[in-house]
Amino acid sequence: MKELNVFFEPKTLAIIGASDQFRFGYATTNYLLNSKFKTYPVNIKKDEILGHKAYKSIKDIPDEIDLAIILIGNDYVLESVKDCVEKGVKGIVIESAGFAETGIEKYVNIQNEIAKLAKESQIRIIGPNCIGVTNFYNEFTTADMAFDQTIKGSVSIVAQSGVLGNIFIDWATDQGIGLSKAITIGNKVDVDEIDMLEYLNEDPETKVITLYLEGTKRGKALMNTLKKSEKPILILKNGRSGIGSNAVKSHTGSLAGNDQIYDGIFKQFPTVFRVNNFYEMFNIAQVFATQPLPKGKNVAIITGSGSLGALACDEIEKQGLILANLSKDTINQIKKVIPNWVSINATIDLGPSIFQTLIPSLKAVFEDKNVHSVLFIFSVPRWPLEMFNISPALFFDHMKQLSKEYNKPLICVCFGSRWTFDFLKEAALSTKSEVKIPIMTRIKHAIKAFKMMYEFNRNFKVKND
Repeated sequence: MKELNVFFEPKTLAIIGASDQFRFGYATTNYLLNSKFKTYPVNIKKDEILGHKAYKSIKDIPDEIDLAIILIGNDYVLESVKDCVEKGVKGIVIESAGFAETGIEKYVNIQNEIAKLAKESQIRIIGPNCIGVTNFYNEFTTADMAFDQTIKGSVSIVAQSGVLGNIFIDWATDQGIGLSKAITIGNKVDVDEIDMLEYLNEDPETKVITLYLEGTKRGKALMNTLKKSEKPILILKNGRSGIGSNAVKSHTGSLAGNDQIYDGIFKQFPTVFRVNNFYEMFNIAQVFATQPLPKGKNVAIITGSGSLGALACDEIEKQGLILANLSKDTINQIKKVIPNWVSINATIDLGPSIFQTLIPSLKAVFEDKNVHSVLFIFSVPRWPLEMFNISPALFFDHMKQLSKEYNKPLICVCFGSRWTFDFLKEAALSTKSEVKIPIMTRIKHAIKAFKMMYEFNRNFKVKND
């Protein structure tokens, strides 16, 4: 899929519909014209855009063009695509909306004509009705993006929805999730989720793929691609209900299809995991991207609340995992550092002693060969954190060291106010270690992440034996 590199690493590009007015297309125009990427503005009404010479047509540009970005009204898009074909561009991103998703015959026909041109010319086209692509490593984007507010990482996003793609990025950044690529494919006249899954499976900067899917037009090809994948793919497929299916059709013009069929397809492949919502998708993606794979089912729980520990035990059983049976040596090590009222029967409930006893307790748990994964539940209210000026940064440094040393995954679940979560997240991100500890607010997501990572590790080994 090397031909898709043009969307992520273009040497020259043209913006058709470049704008110096505060409207759709302005942010993209302003960013690219002032970036390291060689960019030519195209505007039929202007001779200059933001201090750069503007061209009436892409055909007038005295340079070869790798990628064209189309930001004009839907009535003019087909003619612009024809100009791009004549110019010999390698790729086109059509961000303009108002095609098959409208259900209006005229615009359905225009979309079909664009699809036909893509096939005949072999020019790759993303869209229409999308915001295109973002490469967080070289900072190329066709969307509205502030790279100083994003985090580079190894999670890639593929989504049919355009605006939702930007929301994904904004939310992921707020959660401290590092991103590699983000692609919104819209109505899929040419490039679709299958093309992008194949591309990302070969992308060295992508470790885990998240896919928001409304429907597919190439069922057999999708199955073949999922079968070949060597990276975890987390899929959120909507349209489970009749109402949802109708909403999908009016959104991107896709047919959602029978949900049971999709469910059956996803369950066939060892690297594919279906998730229920976006929070679950990104929480679990963050764990896959930052943590080593567990070698077994045994999960140890360290908490400051026995009740939350009990809820986690219920979820462990529900997901088919096992609460780790700590060795006598581990229990004795912990007993040496905890008060006599601390409970370590099933979970390790450190209660109010957590700030004095957490680090040695964690070390004892990580050393235990019966433990494959560690869940740390943080449940300290705001007022003692402020009153005693407590910073958890030191704890996260030790967690990262232990996770790396013993090659075992650890997830931190924060139970409390938004202030507490942000306080904890800031402490985790402030540490210098390259190792990251995922922080989330849902115990269920943490346990499901352990389960999916265990299954990926087990099934992938079987697949390659």
